[in-house]
Amino acid sequence: METVQLTAQADTAHSRATWYPTAPNRVAPEKLSELQQIVRRIARDNGWPGTLSRHAATEFDRQLAAELYRQMRILPADAASEEVWSFLSLVLLPDVAFWRWPNPERKPRYERILGQPRNVFRRLWHRVHVLGEDLGSMLFEDEAVGLLERPSLGGNPRTARAIAVAHLATAERFPEVARTSLLRVAALRLRRVGVLVSMEALDDLQLTLLMNEVFSGAVHSLVGDIDDRHQPPMQRTARSPVMNPNDE
Repeated sequence: METVQLTAQADTAHSRATWYPTAPNRVAPEKLSELQQIVRRIARDNGWPGTLSRHAATEFDRQLAAELYRQMRILPADAASEEVWSFLSLVLLPDVAFWRWPNPERKPRYERILGQPRNVFRRLWHRVHVLGEDLGSMLFEDEAVGLLERPSLGGNPRTARAIAVAHLATAERFPEVARTSLLRVAALRLRRVGVLVSMEALDDLQLTLLMNEVFSGAVHSLVGDIDDRHQPPMQRTARSPVMNPNDE
């Protein structure tokens, strides 16, 4: 269906929309219309309704994520409802939703449009909710998916942020390493560590040291020996002295 047709069908209400019986407030149509215009403005700035390039798609996601989170102001319990996101992508903004994630195969259960975790808008809200605006905007799409769709890594916001910080810092120190490969290898290592260590129970310093060690190991496995000068200062100074058996 053409974008112009989807725009004409978009609305701030639907006959089958429902609310919680005990909900004290409902979002006014005017507020929904305001959100609709904001999202369309961001989309227009990135080429909507024209052909979407990969760079424009990344920039659209980056700009929209923080704005969507600020404008919606919903509780995590509401954000966990598929109906909320189905309303946004199928009723309020179908023109933008199908522009960002077309459905050329016409799948009836297309996860990008229905309110499932990979929904066009839901995934951006969740990214900011877990990682915050700055970190969320700095991750590539594949990186965010690789982190947030693994409950053992992205299920705890504090742990997820520590992983993202270590990943971005390591990627900056070692630009020769492909970022997606770096996170993939580090994630495998962290999942193994998670069997033995409760990362949620670590304090901030312990968590930072663990992430430094894991990502340094990931770099080592990808490119070989690491010059010690590239190691984070905290990691270099935090090593415990080891007795040389010959000194006894």
